[in-house]
Amino acid sequence: MLMRILQAKRNKQQLIIKNADTLKTNRNPRSCGVFFASILKKAMAAAALLFVFYSCTENDELGLDLVDTKAQLNTLDTLTITAMTVPDDSVAMNFGGGNVMGMIDDPVFGKSKASIYTQTRLPMNDLFLGEDPSLDSIHLVLRYTDNHYGALQTHQTIQVHELSESFPEGDTLFSNIYIPYHPDPITKDPEGYHFQPAPNDSVLVDTIMQPPHIRIPLSDAYGQRFIDANDTEIYENVPNYMEEFKGLYVTFEDEMDGIGSKYQMNMLTPMTSLELFYQTEDDTLYHMQRYPINEFARRSTRIEHFGYEDADEALRLQLDHQDQQMADSLLFIQSLGLLRANIGFPFLEELADLPRLLINKAELVMPVDESFSTEQLPAAHELLLLRMDEEGELHFLDDYHMGAGYFGGRLDEDNMVYRFNISKHVQQVMDGLTPNDKLAVVVVGSADNMSRVVLHGPGRAENPMRLMIYYTAFD
Repeated sequence: MLMRILQAKRNKQQLIIKNADTLKTNRNPRSCGVFFASILKKAMAAAALLFVFYSCTENDELGLDLVDTKAQLNTLDTLTITAMTVPDDSVAMNFGGGNVMGMIDDPVFGKSKASIYTQTRLPMNDLFLGEDPSLDSIHLVLRYTDNHYGALQTHQTIQVHELSESFPEGDTLFSNIYIPYHPDPITKDPEGYHFQPAPNDSVLVDTIMQPPHIRIPLSDAYGQRFIDANDTEIYENVPNYMEEFKGLYVTFEDEMDGIGSKYQMNMLTPMTSLELFYQTEDDTLYHMQRYPINEFARRSTRIEHFGYEDADEALRLQLDHQDQQMADSLLFIQSLGLLRANIGFPFLEELADLPRLLINKAELVMPVDESFSTEQLPAAHELLLLRMDEEGELHFLDDYHMGAGYFGGRLDEDNMVYRFNISKHVQQVMDGLTPNDKLAVVVVGSADNMSRVVLHGPGRAENPMRLMIYYTAFD
């Protein structure tokens, strides 16, 4: 065994020497399989000396040596890349003003569902509805934002349940959250509220056009409990109210006829609330009392993917068996903390063994497989590249802090490709300043972005994922 290890080391050293000799004579060394770089500081010093001595006289030997040194501009795109589609980490869902909800039956990624847990709040202490109130109706009202994804023409069915336990403690609520709820829905129609999402359409309410929203009728039995709470300790303060009305779970029936869609609701607008309509003993007019879902109400989105049982085979083989052949061909990325692609450059830190090279730019190119994108399910508008440490924690690359114009990540719709400038990261790895950790590719804004994309893997025969390195070689 020891002899095998020693022989492997000798073969590795011979390969490095062979690649060095090839680089000196090959202006575009695609066959090398790796790229050789010098330390950036030394290269910058050489460039500065070249500028200083360029104006020297012919008798200045040092200056002539530098001028006579031949620099070759080259491109390398054959560096080994490893990749795999993996489940993403759950994401925080209780920050910001919106929550995603809806159902999509994606022919590539399979079914996924976004449901909402939310509290409602007592509008004031010692709330009083009036003398002898009588119920007319109660509705859950959720106002849309203009953010949506999928086929809006698909009808969906909402079911609303009452929580049986309070929200868990803790500042952060993640997308895999589960809070127990009563099995019987409180939707007025036991079959659910059937509707077609319309985030761009106003709604007529009592002869008045209101901003786009969903208005879900709830059961009279649930509404009567708000009437019965009048003039009791339940309406004295918020803790008493929250003990009686722990919250709501807004979810969807799994079956639907069509692709479906997801959409974001504006949870902090005054319209988003429970609306109780009632009459009092001394007044023939109807009254409306709102129980708000405001900045003090706890809420979160729950994301489900049903085990990707209906997903494309290339995706299922990567998730179930880490099938490298499939990952070399296709990579699947899905927002809302569902799927990401992990990529690595296993030989990157070894490239510094060969000197006299200057990196001009290192660009990761990720082509989209357009056969998996449609008008209703387009490729994600923007991706993000992160570094994953040994504990699995994700960190921004230093290149990210150079700004979006430098770092990249937006979809080039003309060429259907994403590009990332990771020059600083590559140089830091080669200089030993940053570990050669794997990188994670995710959709930007995973908590509220509902899109997905399929990328070419690094093993594709045509137009693969690749790291383009532009460099200068000095003889």
